Amino acid sequence: MVRIDGAPSVWHELPEPLALEIGRAVASFGHLEDMLKRAIFALDQRRLPASIHDRDFRSWLRRMDHVAADSLGTLIERLERTLAREGRADPELIAQLDEVKSWRNLLCHANWQPRGGAWQPIFANTRGEIFDGTLDPPDIRAIRDMSLDSARRVARIIEALDDGGNGWME
Repeated sequence: MVRIDGAPSVWHELPEPLALEIGRAVASFGHLEDMLKRAIFALDQRRLPASIHDRDFRSWLRRMDHVAADSLGTLIERLERTLAREGRADPELIAQLDEVKSWRNLLCHANWQPRGGAWQPIFANTRGEIFDGTLDPPDIRAIRDMSLDSARRVARIIEALDDGGNGWME
C-alpha cells in the first residue's frame, strides 16, 4: 500500500528545459486524444446505414458526445474494441497507446522533486506502483515522440477510411 510519509513537500520550480519538455509532452497527449476521438468517430460512422432513422441518428450522436468527453484510457479501450469489431485489431498500436497512457499519468500528476542533481516524478499509479527513477529533458522528449508517433499511426487509420466525410481535417 502506498503511504504519504514525511513532512509536507515543498514545491520546487523545475528548470526551464525540463518544464518546456513536460509542457510539449502534455500538449502531445492532447493531440493524441483528439486523433483517437476522430478515429473512433470515423470508424463508427461507417457503420451507420444510408437511410438511418432520425431517432437512431440522435442516439448515435449522443454516443459520439460521450466519446468527445472521454479520457485517454477510455478512448484507448474504445478504439481497441472498435478496431476489433471492424476486423482491424492492432495489438502493437494498443500496447504503444497503453505505454503512452502510463507516461501521461506520470507526467501530468507527478510531484517533481530534485534528486541528486536530477528530477524525480513522485507518483503512484492505480496499482500502487511508484516510479523510482529520474527523468531529464531527453527522456521527456522521447515520451513526446512516442505520443506523436501514436497519433500519426491513428491518423493513418482515418486516412485509410477517408472518403471526405470521416471527420478528418487537414
